[in-house]
Amino acid sequence: MSWASLTRTSSKYLVALAFAAIYAAIGLMRHAHFGSNAYDLGIFDQMVWHLSRFETPASTIHGLANMFGDHFSPIHVFYVPLSWLWPSASSLIATQAIAFGLSIVPVWIFLERKLPQRAAALMAIAYGCFWGLQRAAQFDVHELAFAPLLIALALLSLDRILSVERATSAHVVFGLSLALLCFVKEDQIPLVVAICGLWALRAPSVRERITAASLAVAALGVFVLIVRVVIPALNDGGAWAVGSAFGDVQSDPLSLFSRLVSPAVKLKTLSMWLLPFALLPLASPYGLLLVPLVLERFLSASPNHWGTSFHYTAPLAPILAMAAGDALARWRQHATPIASICLLLSAVLPGHEPMWKLLSPSFYTAPPFATTAARALTHIPPQASVVAQSAIVPHLSRRQDIYMMRAEGACAGVDADFVIAAAGDLPPWPFIAADQVRAQLAMYLQRGYATVFQENGWVVLARGGAEPQR
Repeated sequence: MSWASLTRTSSKYLVALAFAAIYAAIGLMRHAHFGSNAYDLGIFDQMVWHLSRFETPASTIHGLANMFGDHFSPIHVFYVPLSWLWPSASSLIATQAIAFGLSIVPVWIFLERKLPQRAAALMAIAYGCFWGLQRAAQFDVHELAFAPLLIALALLSLDRILSVERATSAHVVFGLSLALLCFVKEDQIPLVVAICGLWALRAPSVRERITAASLAVAALGVFVLIVRVVIPALNDGGAWAVGSAFGDVQSDPLSLFSRLVSPAVKLKTLSMWLLPFALLPLASPYGLLLVPLVLERFLSASPNHWGTSFHYTAPLAPILAMAAGDALARWRQHATPIASICLLLSAVLPGHEPMWKLLSPSFYTAPPFATTAARALTHIPPQASVVAQSAIVPHLSRRQDIYMMRAEGACAGVDADFVIAAAGDLPPWPFIAADQVRAQLAMYLQRGYATVFQENGWVVLARGGAEPQR
């Protein structure tokens, strides 16, 4: 390997490391300032805690004896190694950031196959700035953290397979990436089918087309098996509950088109996917891979799936960037200025991007209640069962029994050893107002709990009025 080649390779990993640090800072600071929630960091931290102990991945927060009965996501085992070294929800945030950062490398390599080096670098950095990754890093932790890396590896390998490079390693990485993608979440399997279908359409030989089509059929069979058999078998209710989100379309197939474009927020989200890459993904065959993900998002009955918040756009990020690079290859002489425009657009759209907060000193300033919160948390023994306000749950979730504070009658942990809340300092969700949190604390006091800590609005109650020995 020449010095120039080594330098180019090193630059990719340095940029990936820099973005991993940015993603980690976004998530870790939010968590440290009690911006994370029971849904979803608390749920996944408790789940990973069980996996790290070689136990069934249960979650008392979600109320499921096996979280694989909610979404089939064995990929969560990759959160375990760092969790052993760093037994905290923060380890999950760091792992997610590393996975996002590493995805830049195969995206960049793919782009270098299509574009001049400078244009490829600019497009790779635009990918790192893309809001879908930033907002996923900001909103707690999810199984989709591993999707961008696996999708990028699969598309890079597919591009090598479709070219004159017939390296066995490309087929191995391709197959392994798609297999692992099936274990990220069941809703990624239709994408696996689409990737195999694209291979079948573009394969140069009949033998390859048959192989690709066979893999697509096999992936479709795996999807049916998981949603019809595996998830119901692991689910407490005996069904794939998430599938009900598509019930409206199933009952009225003729409404499919209208549901794709209404309400208008869906079209806004679609524009925010494409505009950061100057609409280029529409000019590449790789852009076809967006279709299954768009259908899953926009045909869902959950408004959370339609907008630009949360983590759901992360899997689209590598497809958008790599499809854009593939399309831009047709205008190589103009690639660098167009890539510069993509970088600018990706850095500012859709606005209020989390990474820019890192430039503000106030982003690193601890909240006024930080000291009080730390003292309150020390009153909760490691083995005790707890009912906690949502924003507090991820700071206590590595235990057998922890429950998010909900309305009376909805909280399975109503008789937990401890209750902790900070009505005035933290968001009341799932309640609407802080007074509802205070009403819950009053309810526990009426049930015989006693106050063992009360300072600046932070309250810890203990069942029976005495703290168990730590």
